[in-house]
Amino acid sequence: MTVTERGGWNVEERASFADAVNGAGESQLGKSDLRRLPAHIALPVRCGIFERLTFPSTDTKELSSMVTLQFEKNLPYPVEETSVGFQILSQTGTETTLLACAVHEPDLTALCSPLLEDNIPRQLTFWAMHIAAQARAGTVACGLWREEEKVVFGIFENRRLGFVEAIAGENDLCSAMPGAMLRAEIAGAPTEFAEVLLDPALAAEEEALAGLFRVPFRPIVLEGGEVAAVDLTPEKWRAERARRKRRLSLRRRILFAAVAYIAVFVTCLVYSYHQNRQLETLRKQAAALQPQVDAIIERQARWKTLAPAIDQRHFAVELLFQTWQCLPSEETRITRFELARDQIAVEGEAPDAQQAIAFAEKIKTQPELSDYRFESAPPVLLPNEHAQFRIFGKQ
Repeated sequence: MTVTERGGWNVEERASFADAVNGAGESQLGKSDLRRLPAHIALPVRCGIFERLTFPSTDTKELSSMVTLQFEKNLPYPVEETSVGFQILSQTGTETTLLACAVHEPDLTALCSPLLEDNIPRQLTFWAMHIAAQARAGTVACGLWREEEKVVFGIFENRRLGFVEAIAGENDLCSAMPGAMLRAEIAGAPTEFAEVLLDPALAAEEEALAGLFRVPFRPIVLEGGEVAAVDLTPEKWRAERARRKRRLSLRRRILFAAVAYIAVFVTCLVYSYHQNRQLETLRKQAAALQPQVDAIIERQARWKTLAPAIDQRHFAVELLFQTWQCLPSEETRITRFELARDQIAVEGEAPDAQQAIAFAEKIKTQPELSDYRFESAPPVLLPNEHAQFRIFGKQ
């Protein structure tokens, strides 16, 4: 049974289950798609051990322990190497009838190893349970179908497998049926059927079998898909599937981080290139404007040089007049006034230190002298108790 691209199923007949597993990768899908799609394995009856059991309990946990203990007594290999499950058939107030099944994990792993390399199945059941799901609900039916070189006989109770056995080849089917029916009765399975599900490959035997069952026959339609049945997937397989899922998730995160890093790196390169282009454009514009800037600076320098001669605010007489207006009293006198290219030096004598300080503060706030930044030293007291001041201004 192989998966189609749309998620459906194609059923192909193979000589053996091993051939079917080996051919699982021969579908039209690639290996990457095969790993991505969910895989389900339906085992032939020969791969499992089945027991119909009745226990005095209805608790699921207790039933699981009882089934494990029962198999531990009867299995030909350690129960630790076995995947065990069961399906409840009927329950009363205190009793539960169920069909328990088990598979040997080492043999199962060796048989399914070609498939496990690419895709660990999400569900592991028996093909007999898939056929049981095709029976009508609320009835007891039986089924006859071919698995490899054997014909399998199964009893279905309300669409659940209640008894199963590989009985014979096609040529011995009619003669083997009475013994199979007897063993089913001994196991406690019902043998009054509402219908028989018959494999189309056994259609030639329908007339002979009609005399044995005397009920309607219905062909088995082979369908894949997930069935509400016992899942016997070994814990090691589940752990490996989870590990692969984590590894795949880690790969995706690393790939996403790498793509994000490359995207950021490329964005930075583009941004850097754009910035360099803008910087180069600005440099060209600055180089084109540099002659104009140099001409403006040269004119400003010339104007600054000529300002004392053409701007009356910078005339020596005007500056001296503005300085004289800052004197706090007539007793305060200017004894020295020097004017250089861009600075003024004023010395004088005041009746006391307070007036000397007042003169220095006023000259700093004189609007007409705002082109100069004045600094003053502390007044020096003279022998006649007057105070000498020194003030320097610089453009």
